[in-house]
Amino acid sequence: MFDTMKKEMKHTQFNTLEKVDLVFFPIVALGHYYLLCINFMKGSLELIDNRLLDNKTSFVHKYKNHPRALLRAFATFCATFHSMKNKNMFEEICNFKTKTLKMKWKSNDNYNDCGMYLLKHMKTYHGEKDIEWENELQMNNVDQVKKLRVEYYGKIILHKENKEHHSMQMKARKWEEEHPN
Repeated sequence: MFDTMKKEMKHTQFNTLEKVDLVFFPIVALGHYYLLCINFMKGSLELIDNRLLDNKTSFVHKYKNHPRALLRAFATFCATFHSMKNKNMFEEICNFKTKTLKMKWKSNDNYNDCGMYLLKHMKTYHGEKDIEWENELQMNNVDQVKKLRVEYYGKIILHKENKEHHSMQMKARKWEEEHPN
């Protein structure tokens, strides 16, 4: 994890965490995608999941110790990254409270598109209160999720860092010429 974090910080040209408000960690566990957000503005670890906990499943059963383990690993990274300049940083981050965000679009009816929700959450969440968070998502809106899928797949396929992006652009243009309107 430390090497990956160092690479990401170098890539984004961050040499300090002092002005960072939010740090996102996409999580994949048992085929389900959700987001953990370390929110320095609120001093919390926020769990952002499009799925509800049902009455039969406890928080610990669903998420295990993943949120706290990630927070502790991140605190260790921060303390190491800052060369222990701020010795309280480790304890401060480890003491962040875990909060599960309540979103009006949460549902257990869709078991296939958690990755799309995760991407939309990363794009639109800026640390506001969960009740104030607006991102156009609606509960159980199948057409909306289909549009998200097309939007994000298109961006991934055509992104300049995708080694196949040029080939994909050519195929898309050819298809468009063969299928006007």
